Amino acid sequence: MSGPTRHLDARLIDEFRRRLLEAREALRQTVAVTDDEMAGLEAPGPGDATDRAASASTASLVSRLAGQDKRELDEVAEALRRLGSGAYGICETCREPIALPRLRAVPAARFCLACQEAEEVAP
Repeated sequence: MSGPTRHLDARLIDEFRRRLLEAREALRQTVAVTDDEMAGLEAPGPGDATDRAASASTASLVSRLAGQDKRELDEVAEALRRLGSGAYGICETCREPIALPRLRAVPAARFCLACQEAEEVAP
């Protein structure tokens, strides 16, 4: 196999494709449920000011969670693109292979552990 994914054999590529597709499906279902919950929370309902405030607070939390799920869904889609292009499993910063234990823990990982830690510390 040529290209950057030569460090991953066909079995590993199939494993990560399957894992990413499963993650994508789970996230899609979560986002769909969250969107339905948001619609229910945004609909006016009976209750006093305390009930409405609690609903608004819950709606805000669900909205933030939905945003995070959608970002994760984008990360999974990008990982699938990298898998198809041969760039999967290569750190976007140092261009070195990402360790298999890290990829298994975070299949959509874009950075090796050292570069991820440096990214999180950077201002």
